[in-house]
Formats: sequence, C-alpha cells, structure tokens
Amino acid sequence: MRCMHLDRSGWQCPAEAREGTQFCADHTPFLEPEHESRRSRPLIYRLAALALLLIFLYNYYQIVLGWLAG
Repeated sequence: MRCMHLDRSGWQCPAEAREGTQFCADHTPFLEPEHESRRSRPLIYRLAALALLLIFLYNYYQIVLGWLAG
C-alpha cells in the first residue's frame, strides 16, 4: 500500500506505507516514540527565526533612531 501523504500540489507520496500505518517513515506523525529526535527540529527552527527577527528589529530601531536624531 502506498503512503497516504499528499503534498501541497495534491500528489501522493510514492513510498510504501509502513506496516500497521497509512504513512511511510518520512511522513509518520512525530508523536510516535521512535521519532523523539525529530521533535526537537521545529524548536530549533523557531529559535533561529526568533534570532533573525531580533536582528531585523534591532536594525530597524537603529534606523529610526538615526532619523529622529538627524
């Protein structure tokens, strides 16, 4: 049986589903115990996004201060 995951364009994943589930190993929900190491990746992405946001906000703050002082 094929994996039941559909991508954004509506194409079905060509990989075989794992035994006892409807999804392949790449599309198995992260809540299963064997994927504990993959659960931390979204947190890393959020921290990186927060760091980039702070950098951009600091640069914007410096520009506004320059306009007000100048």
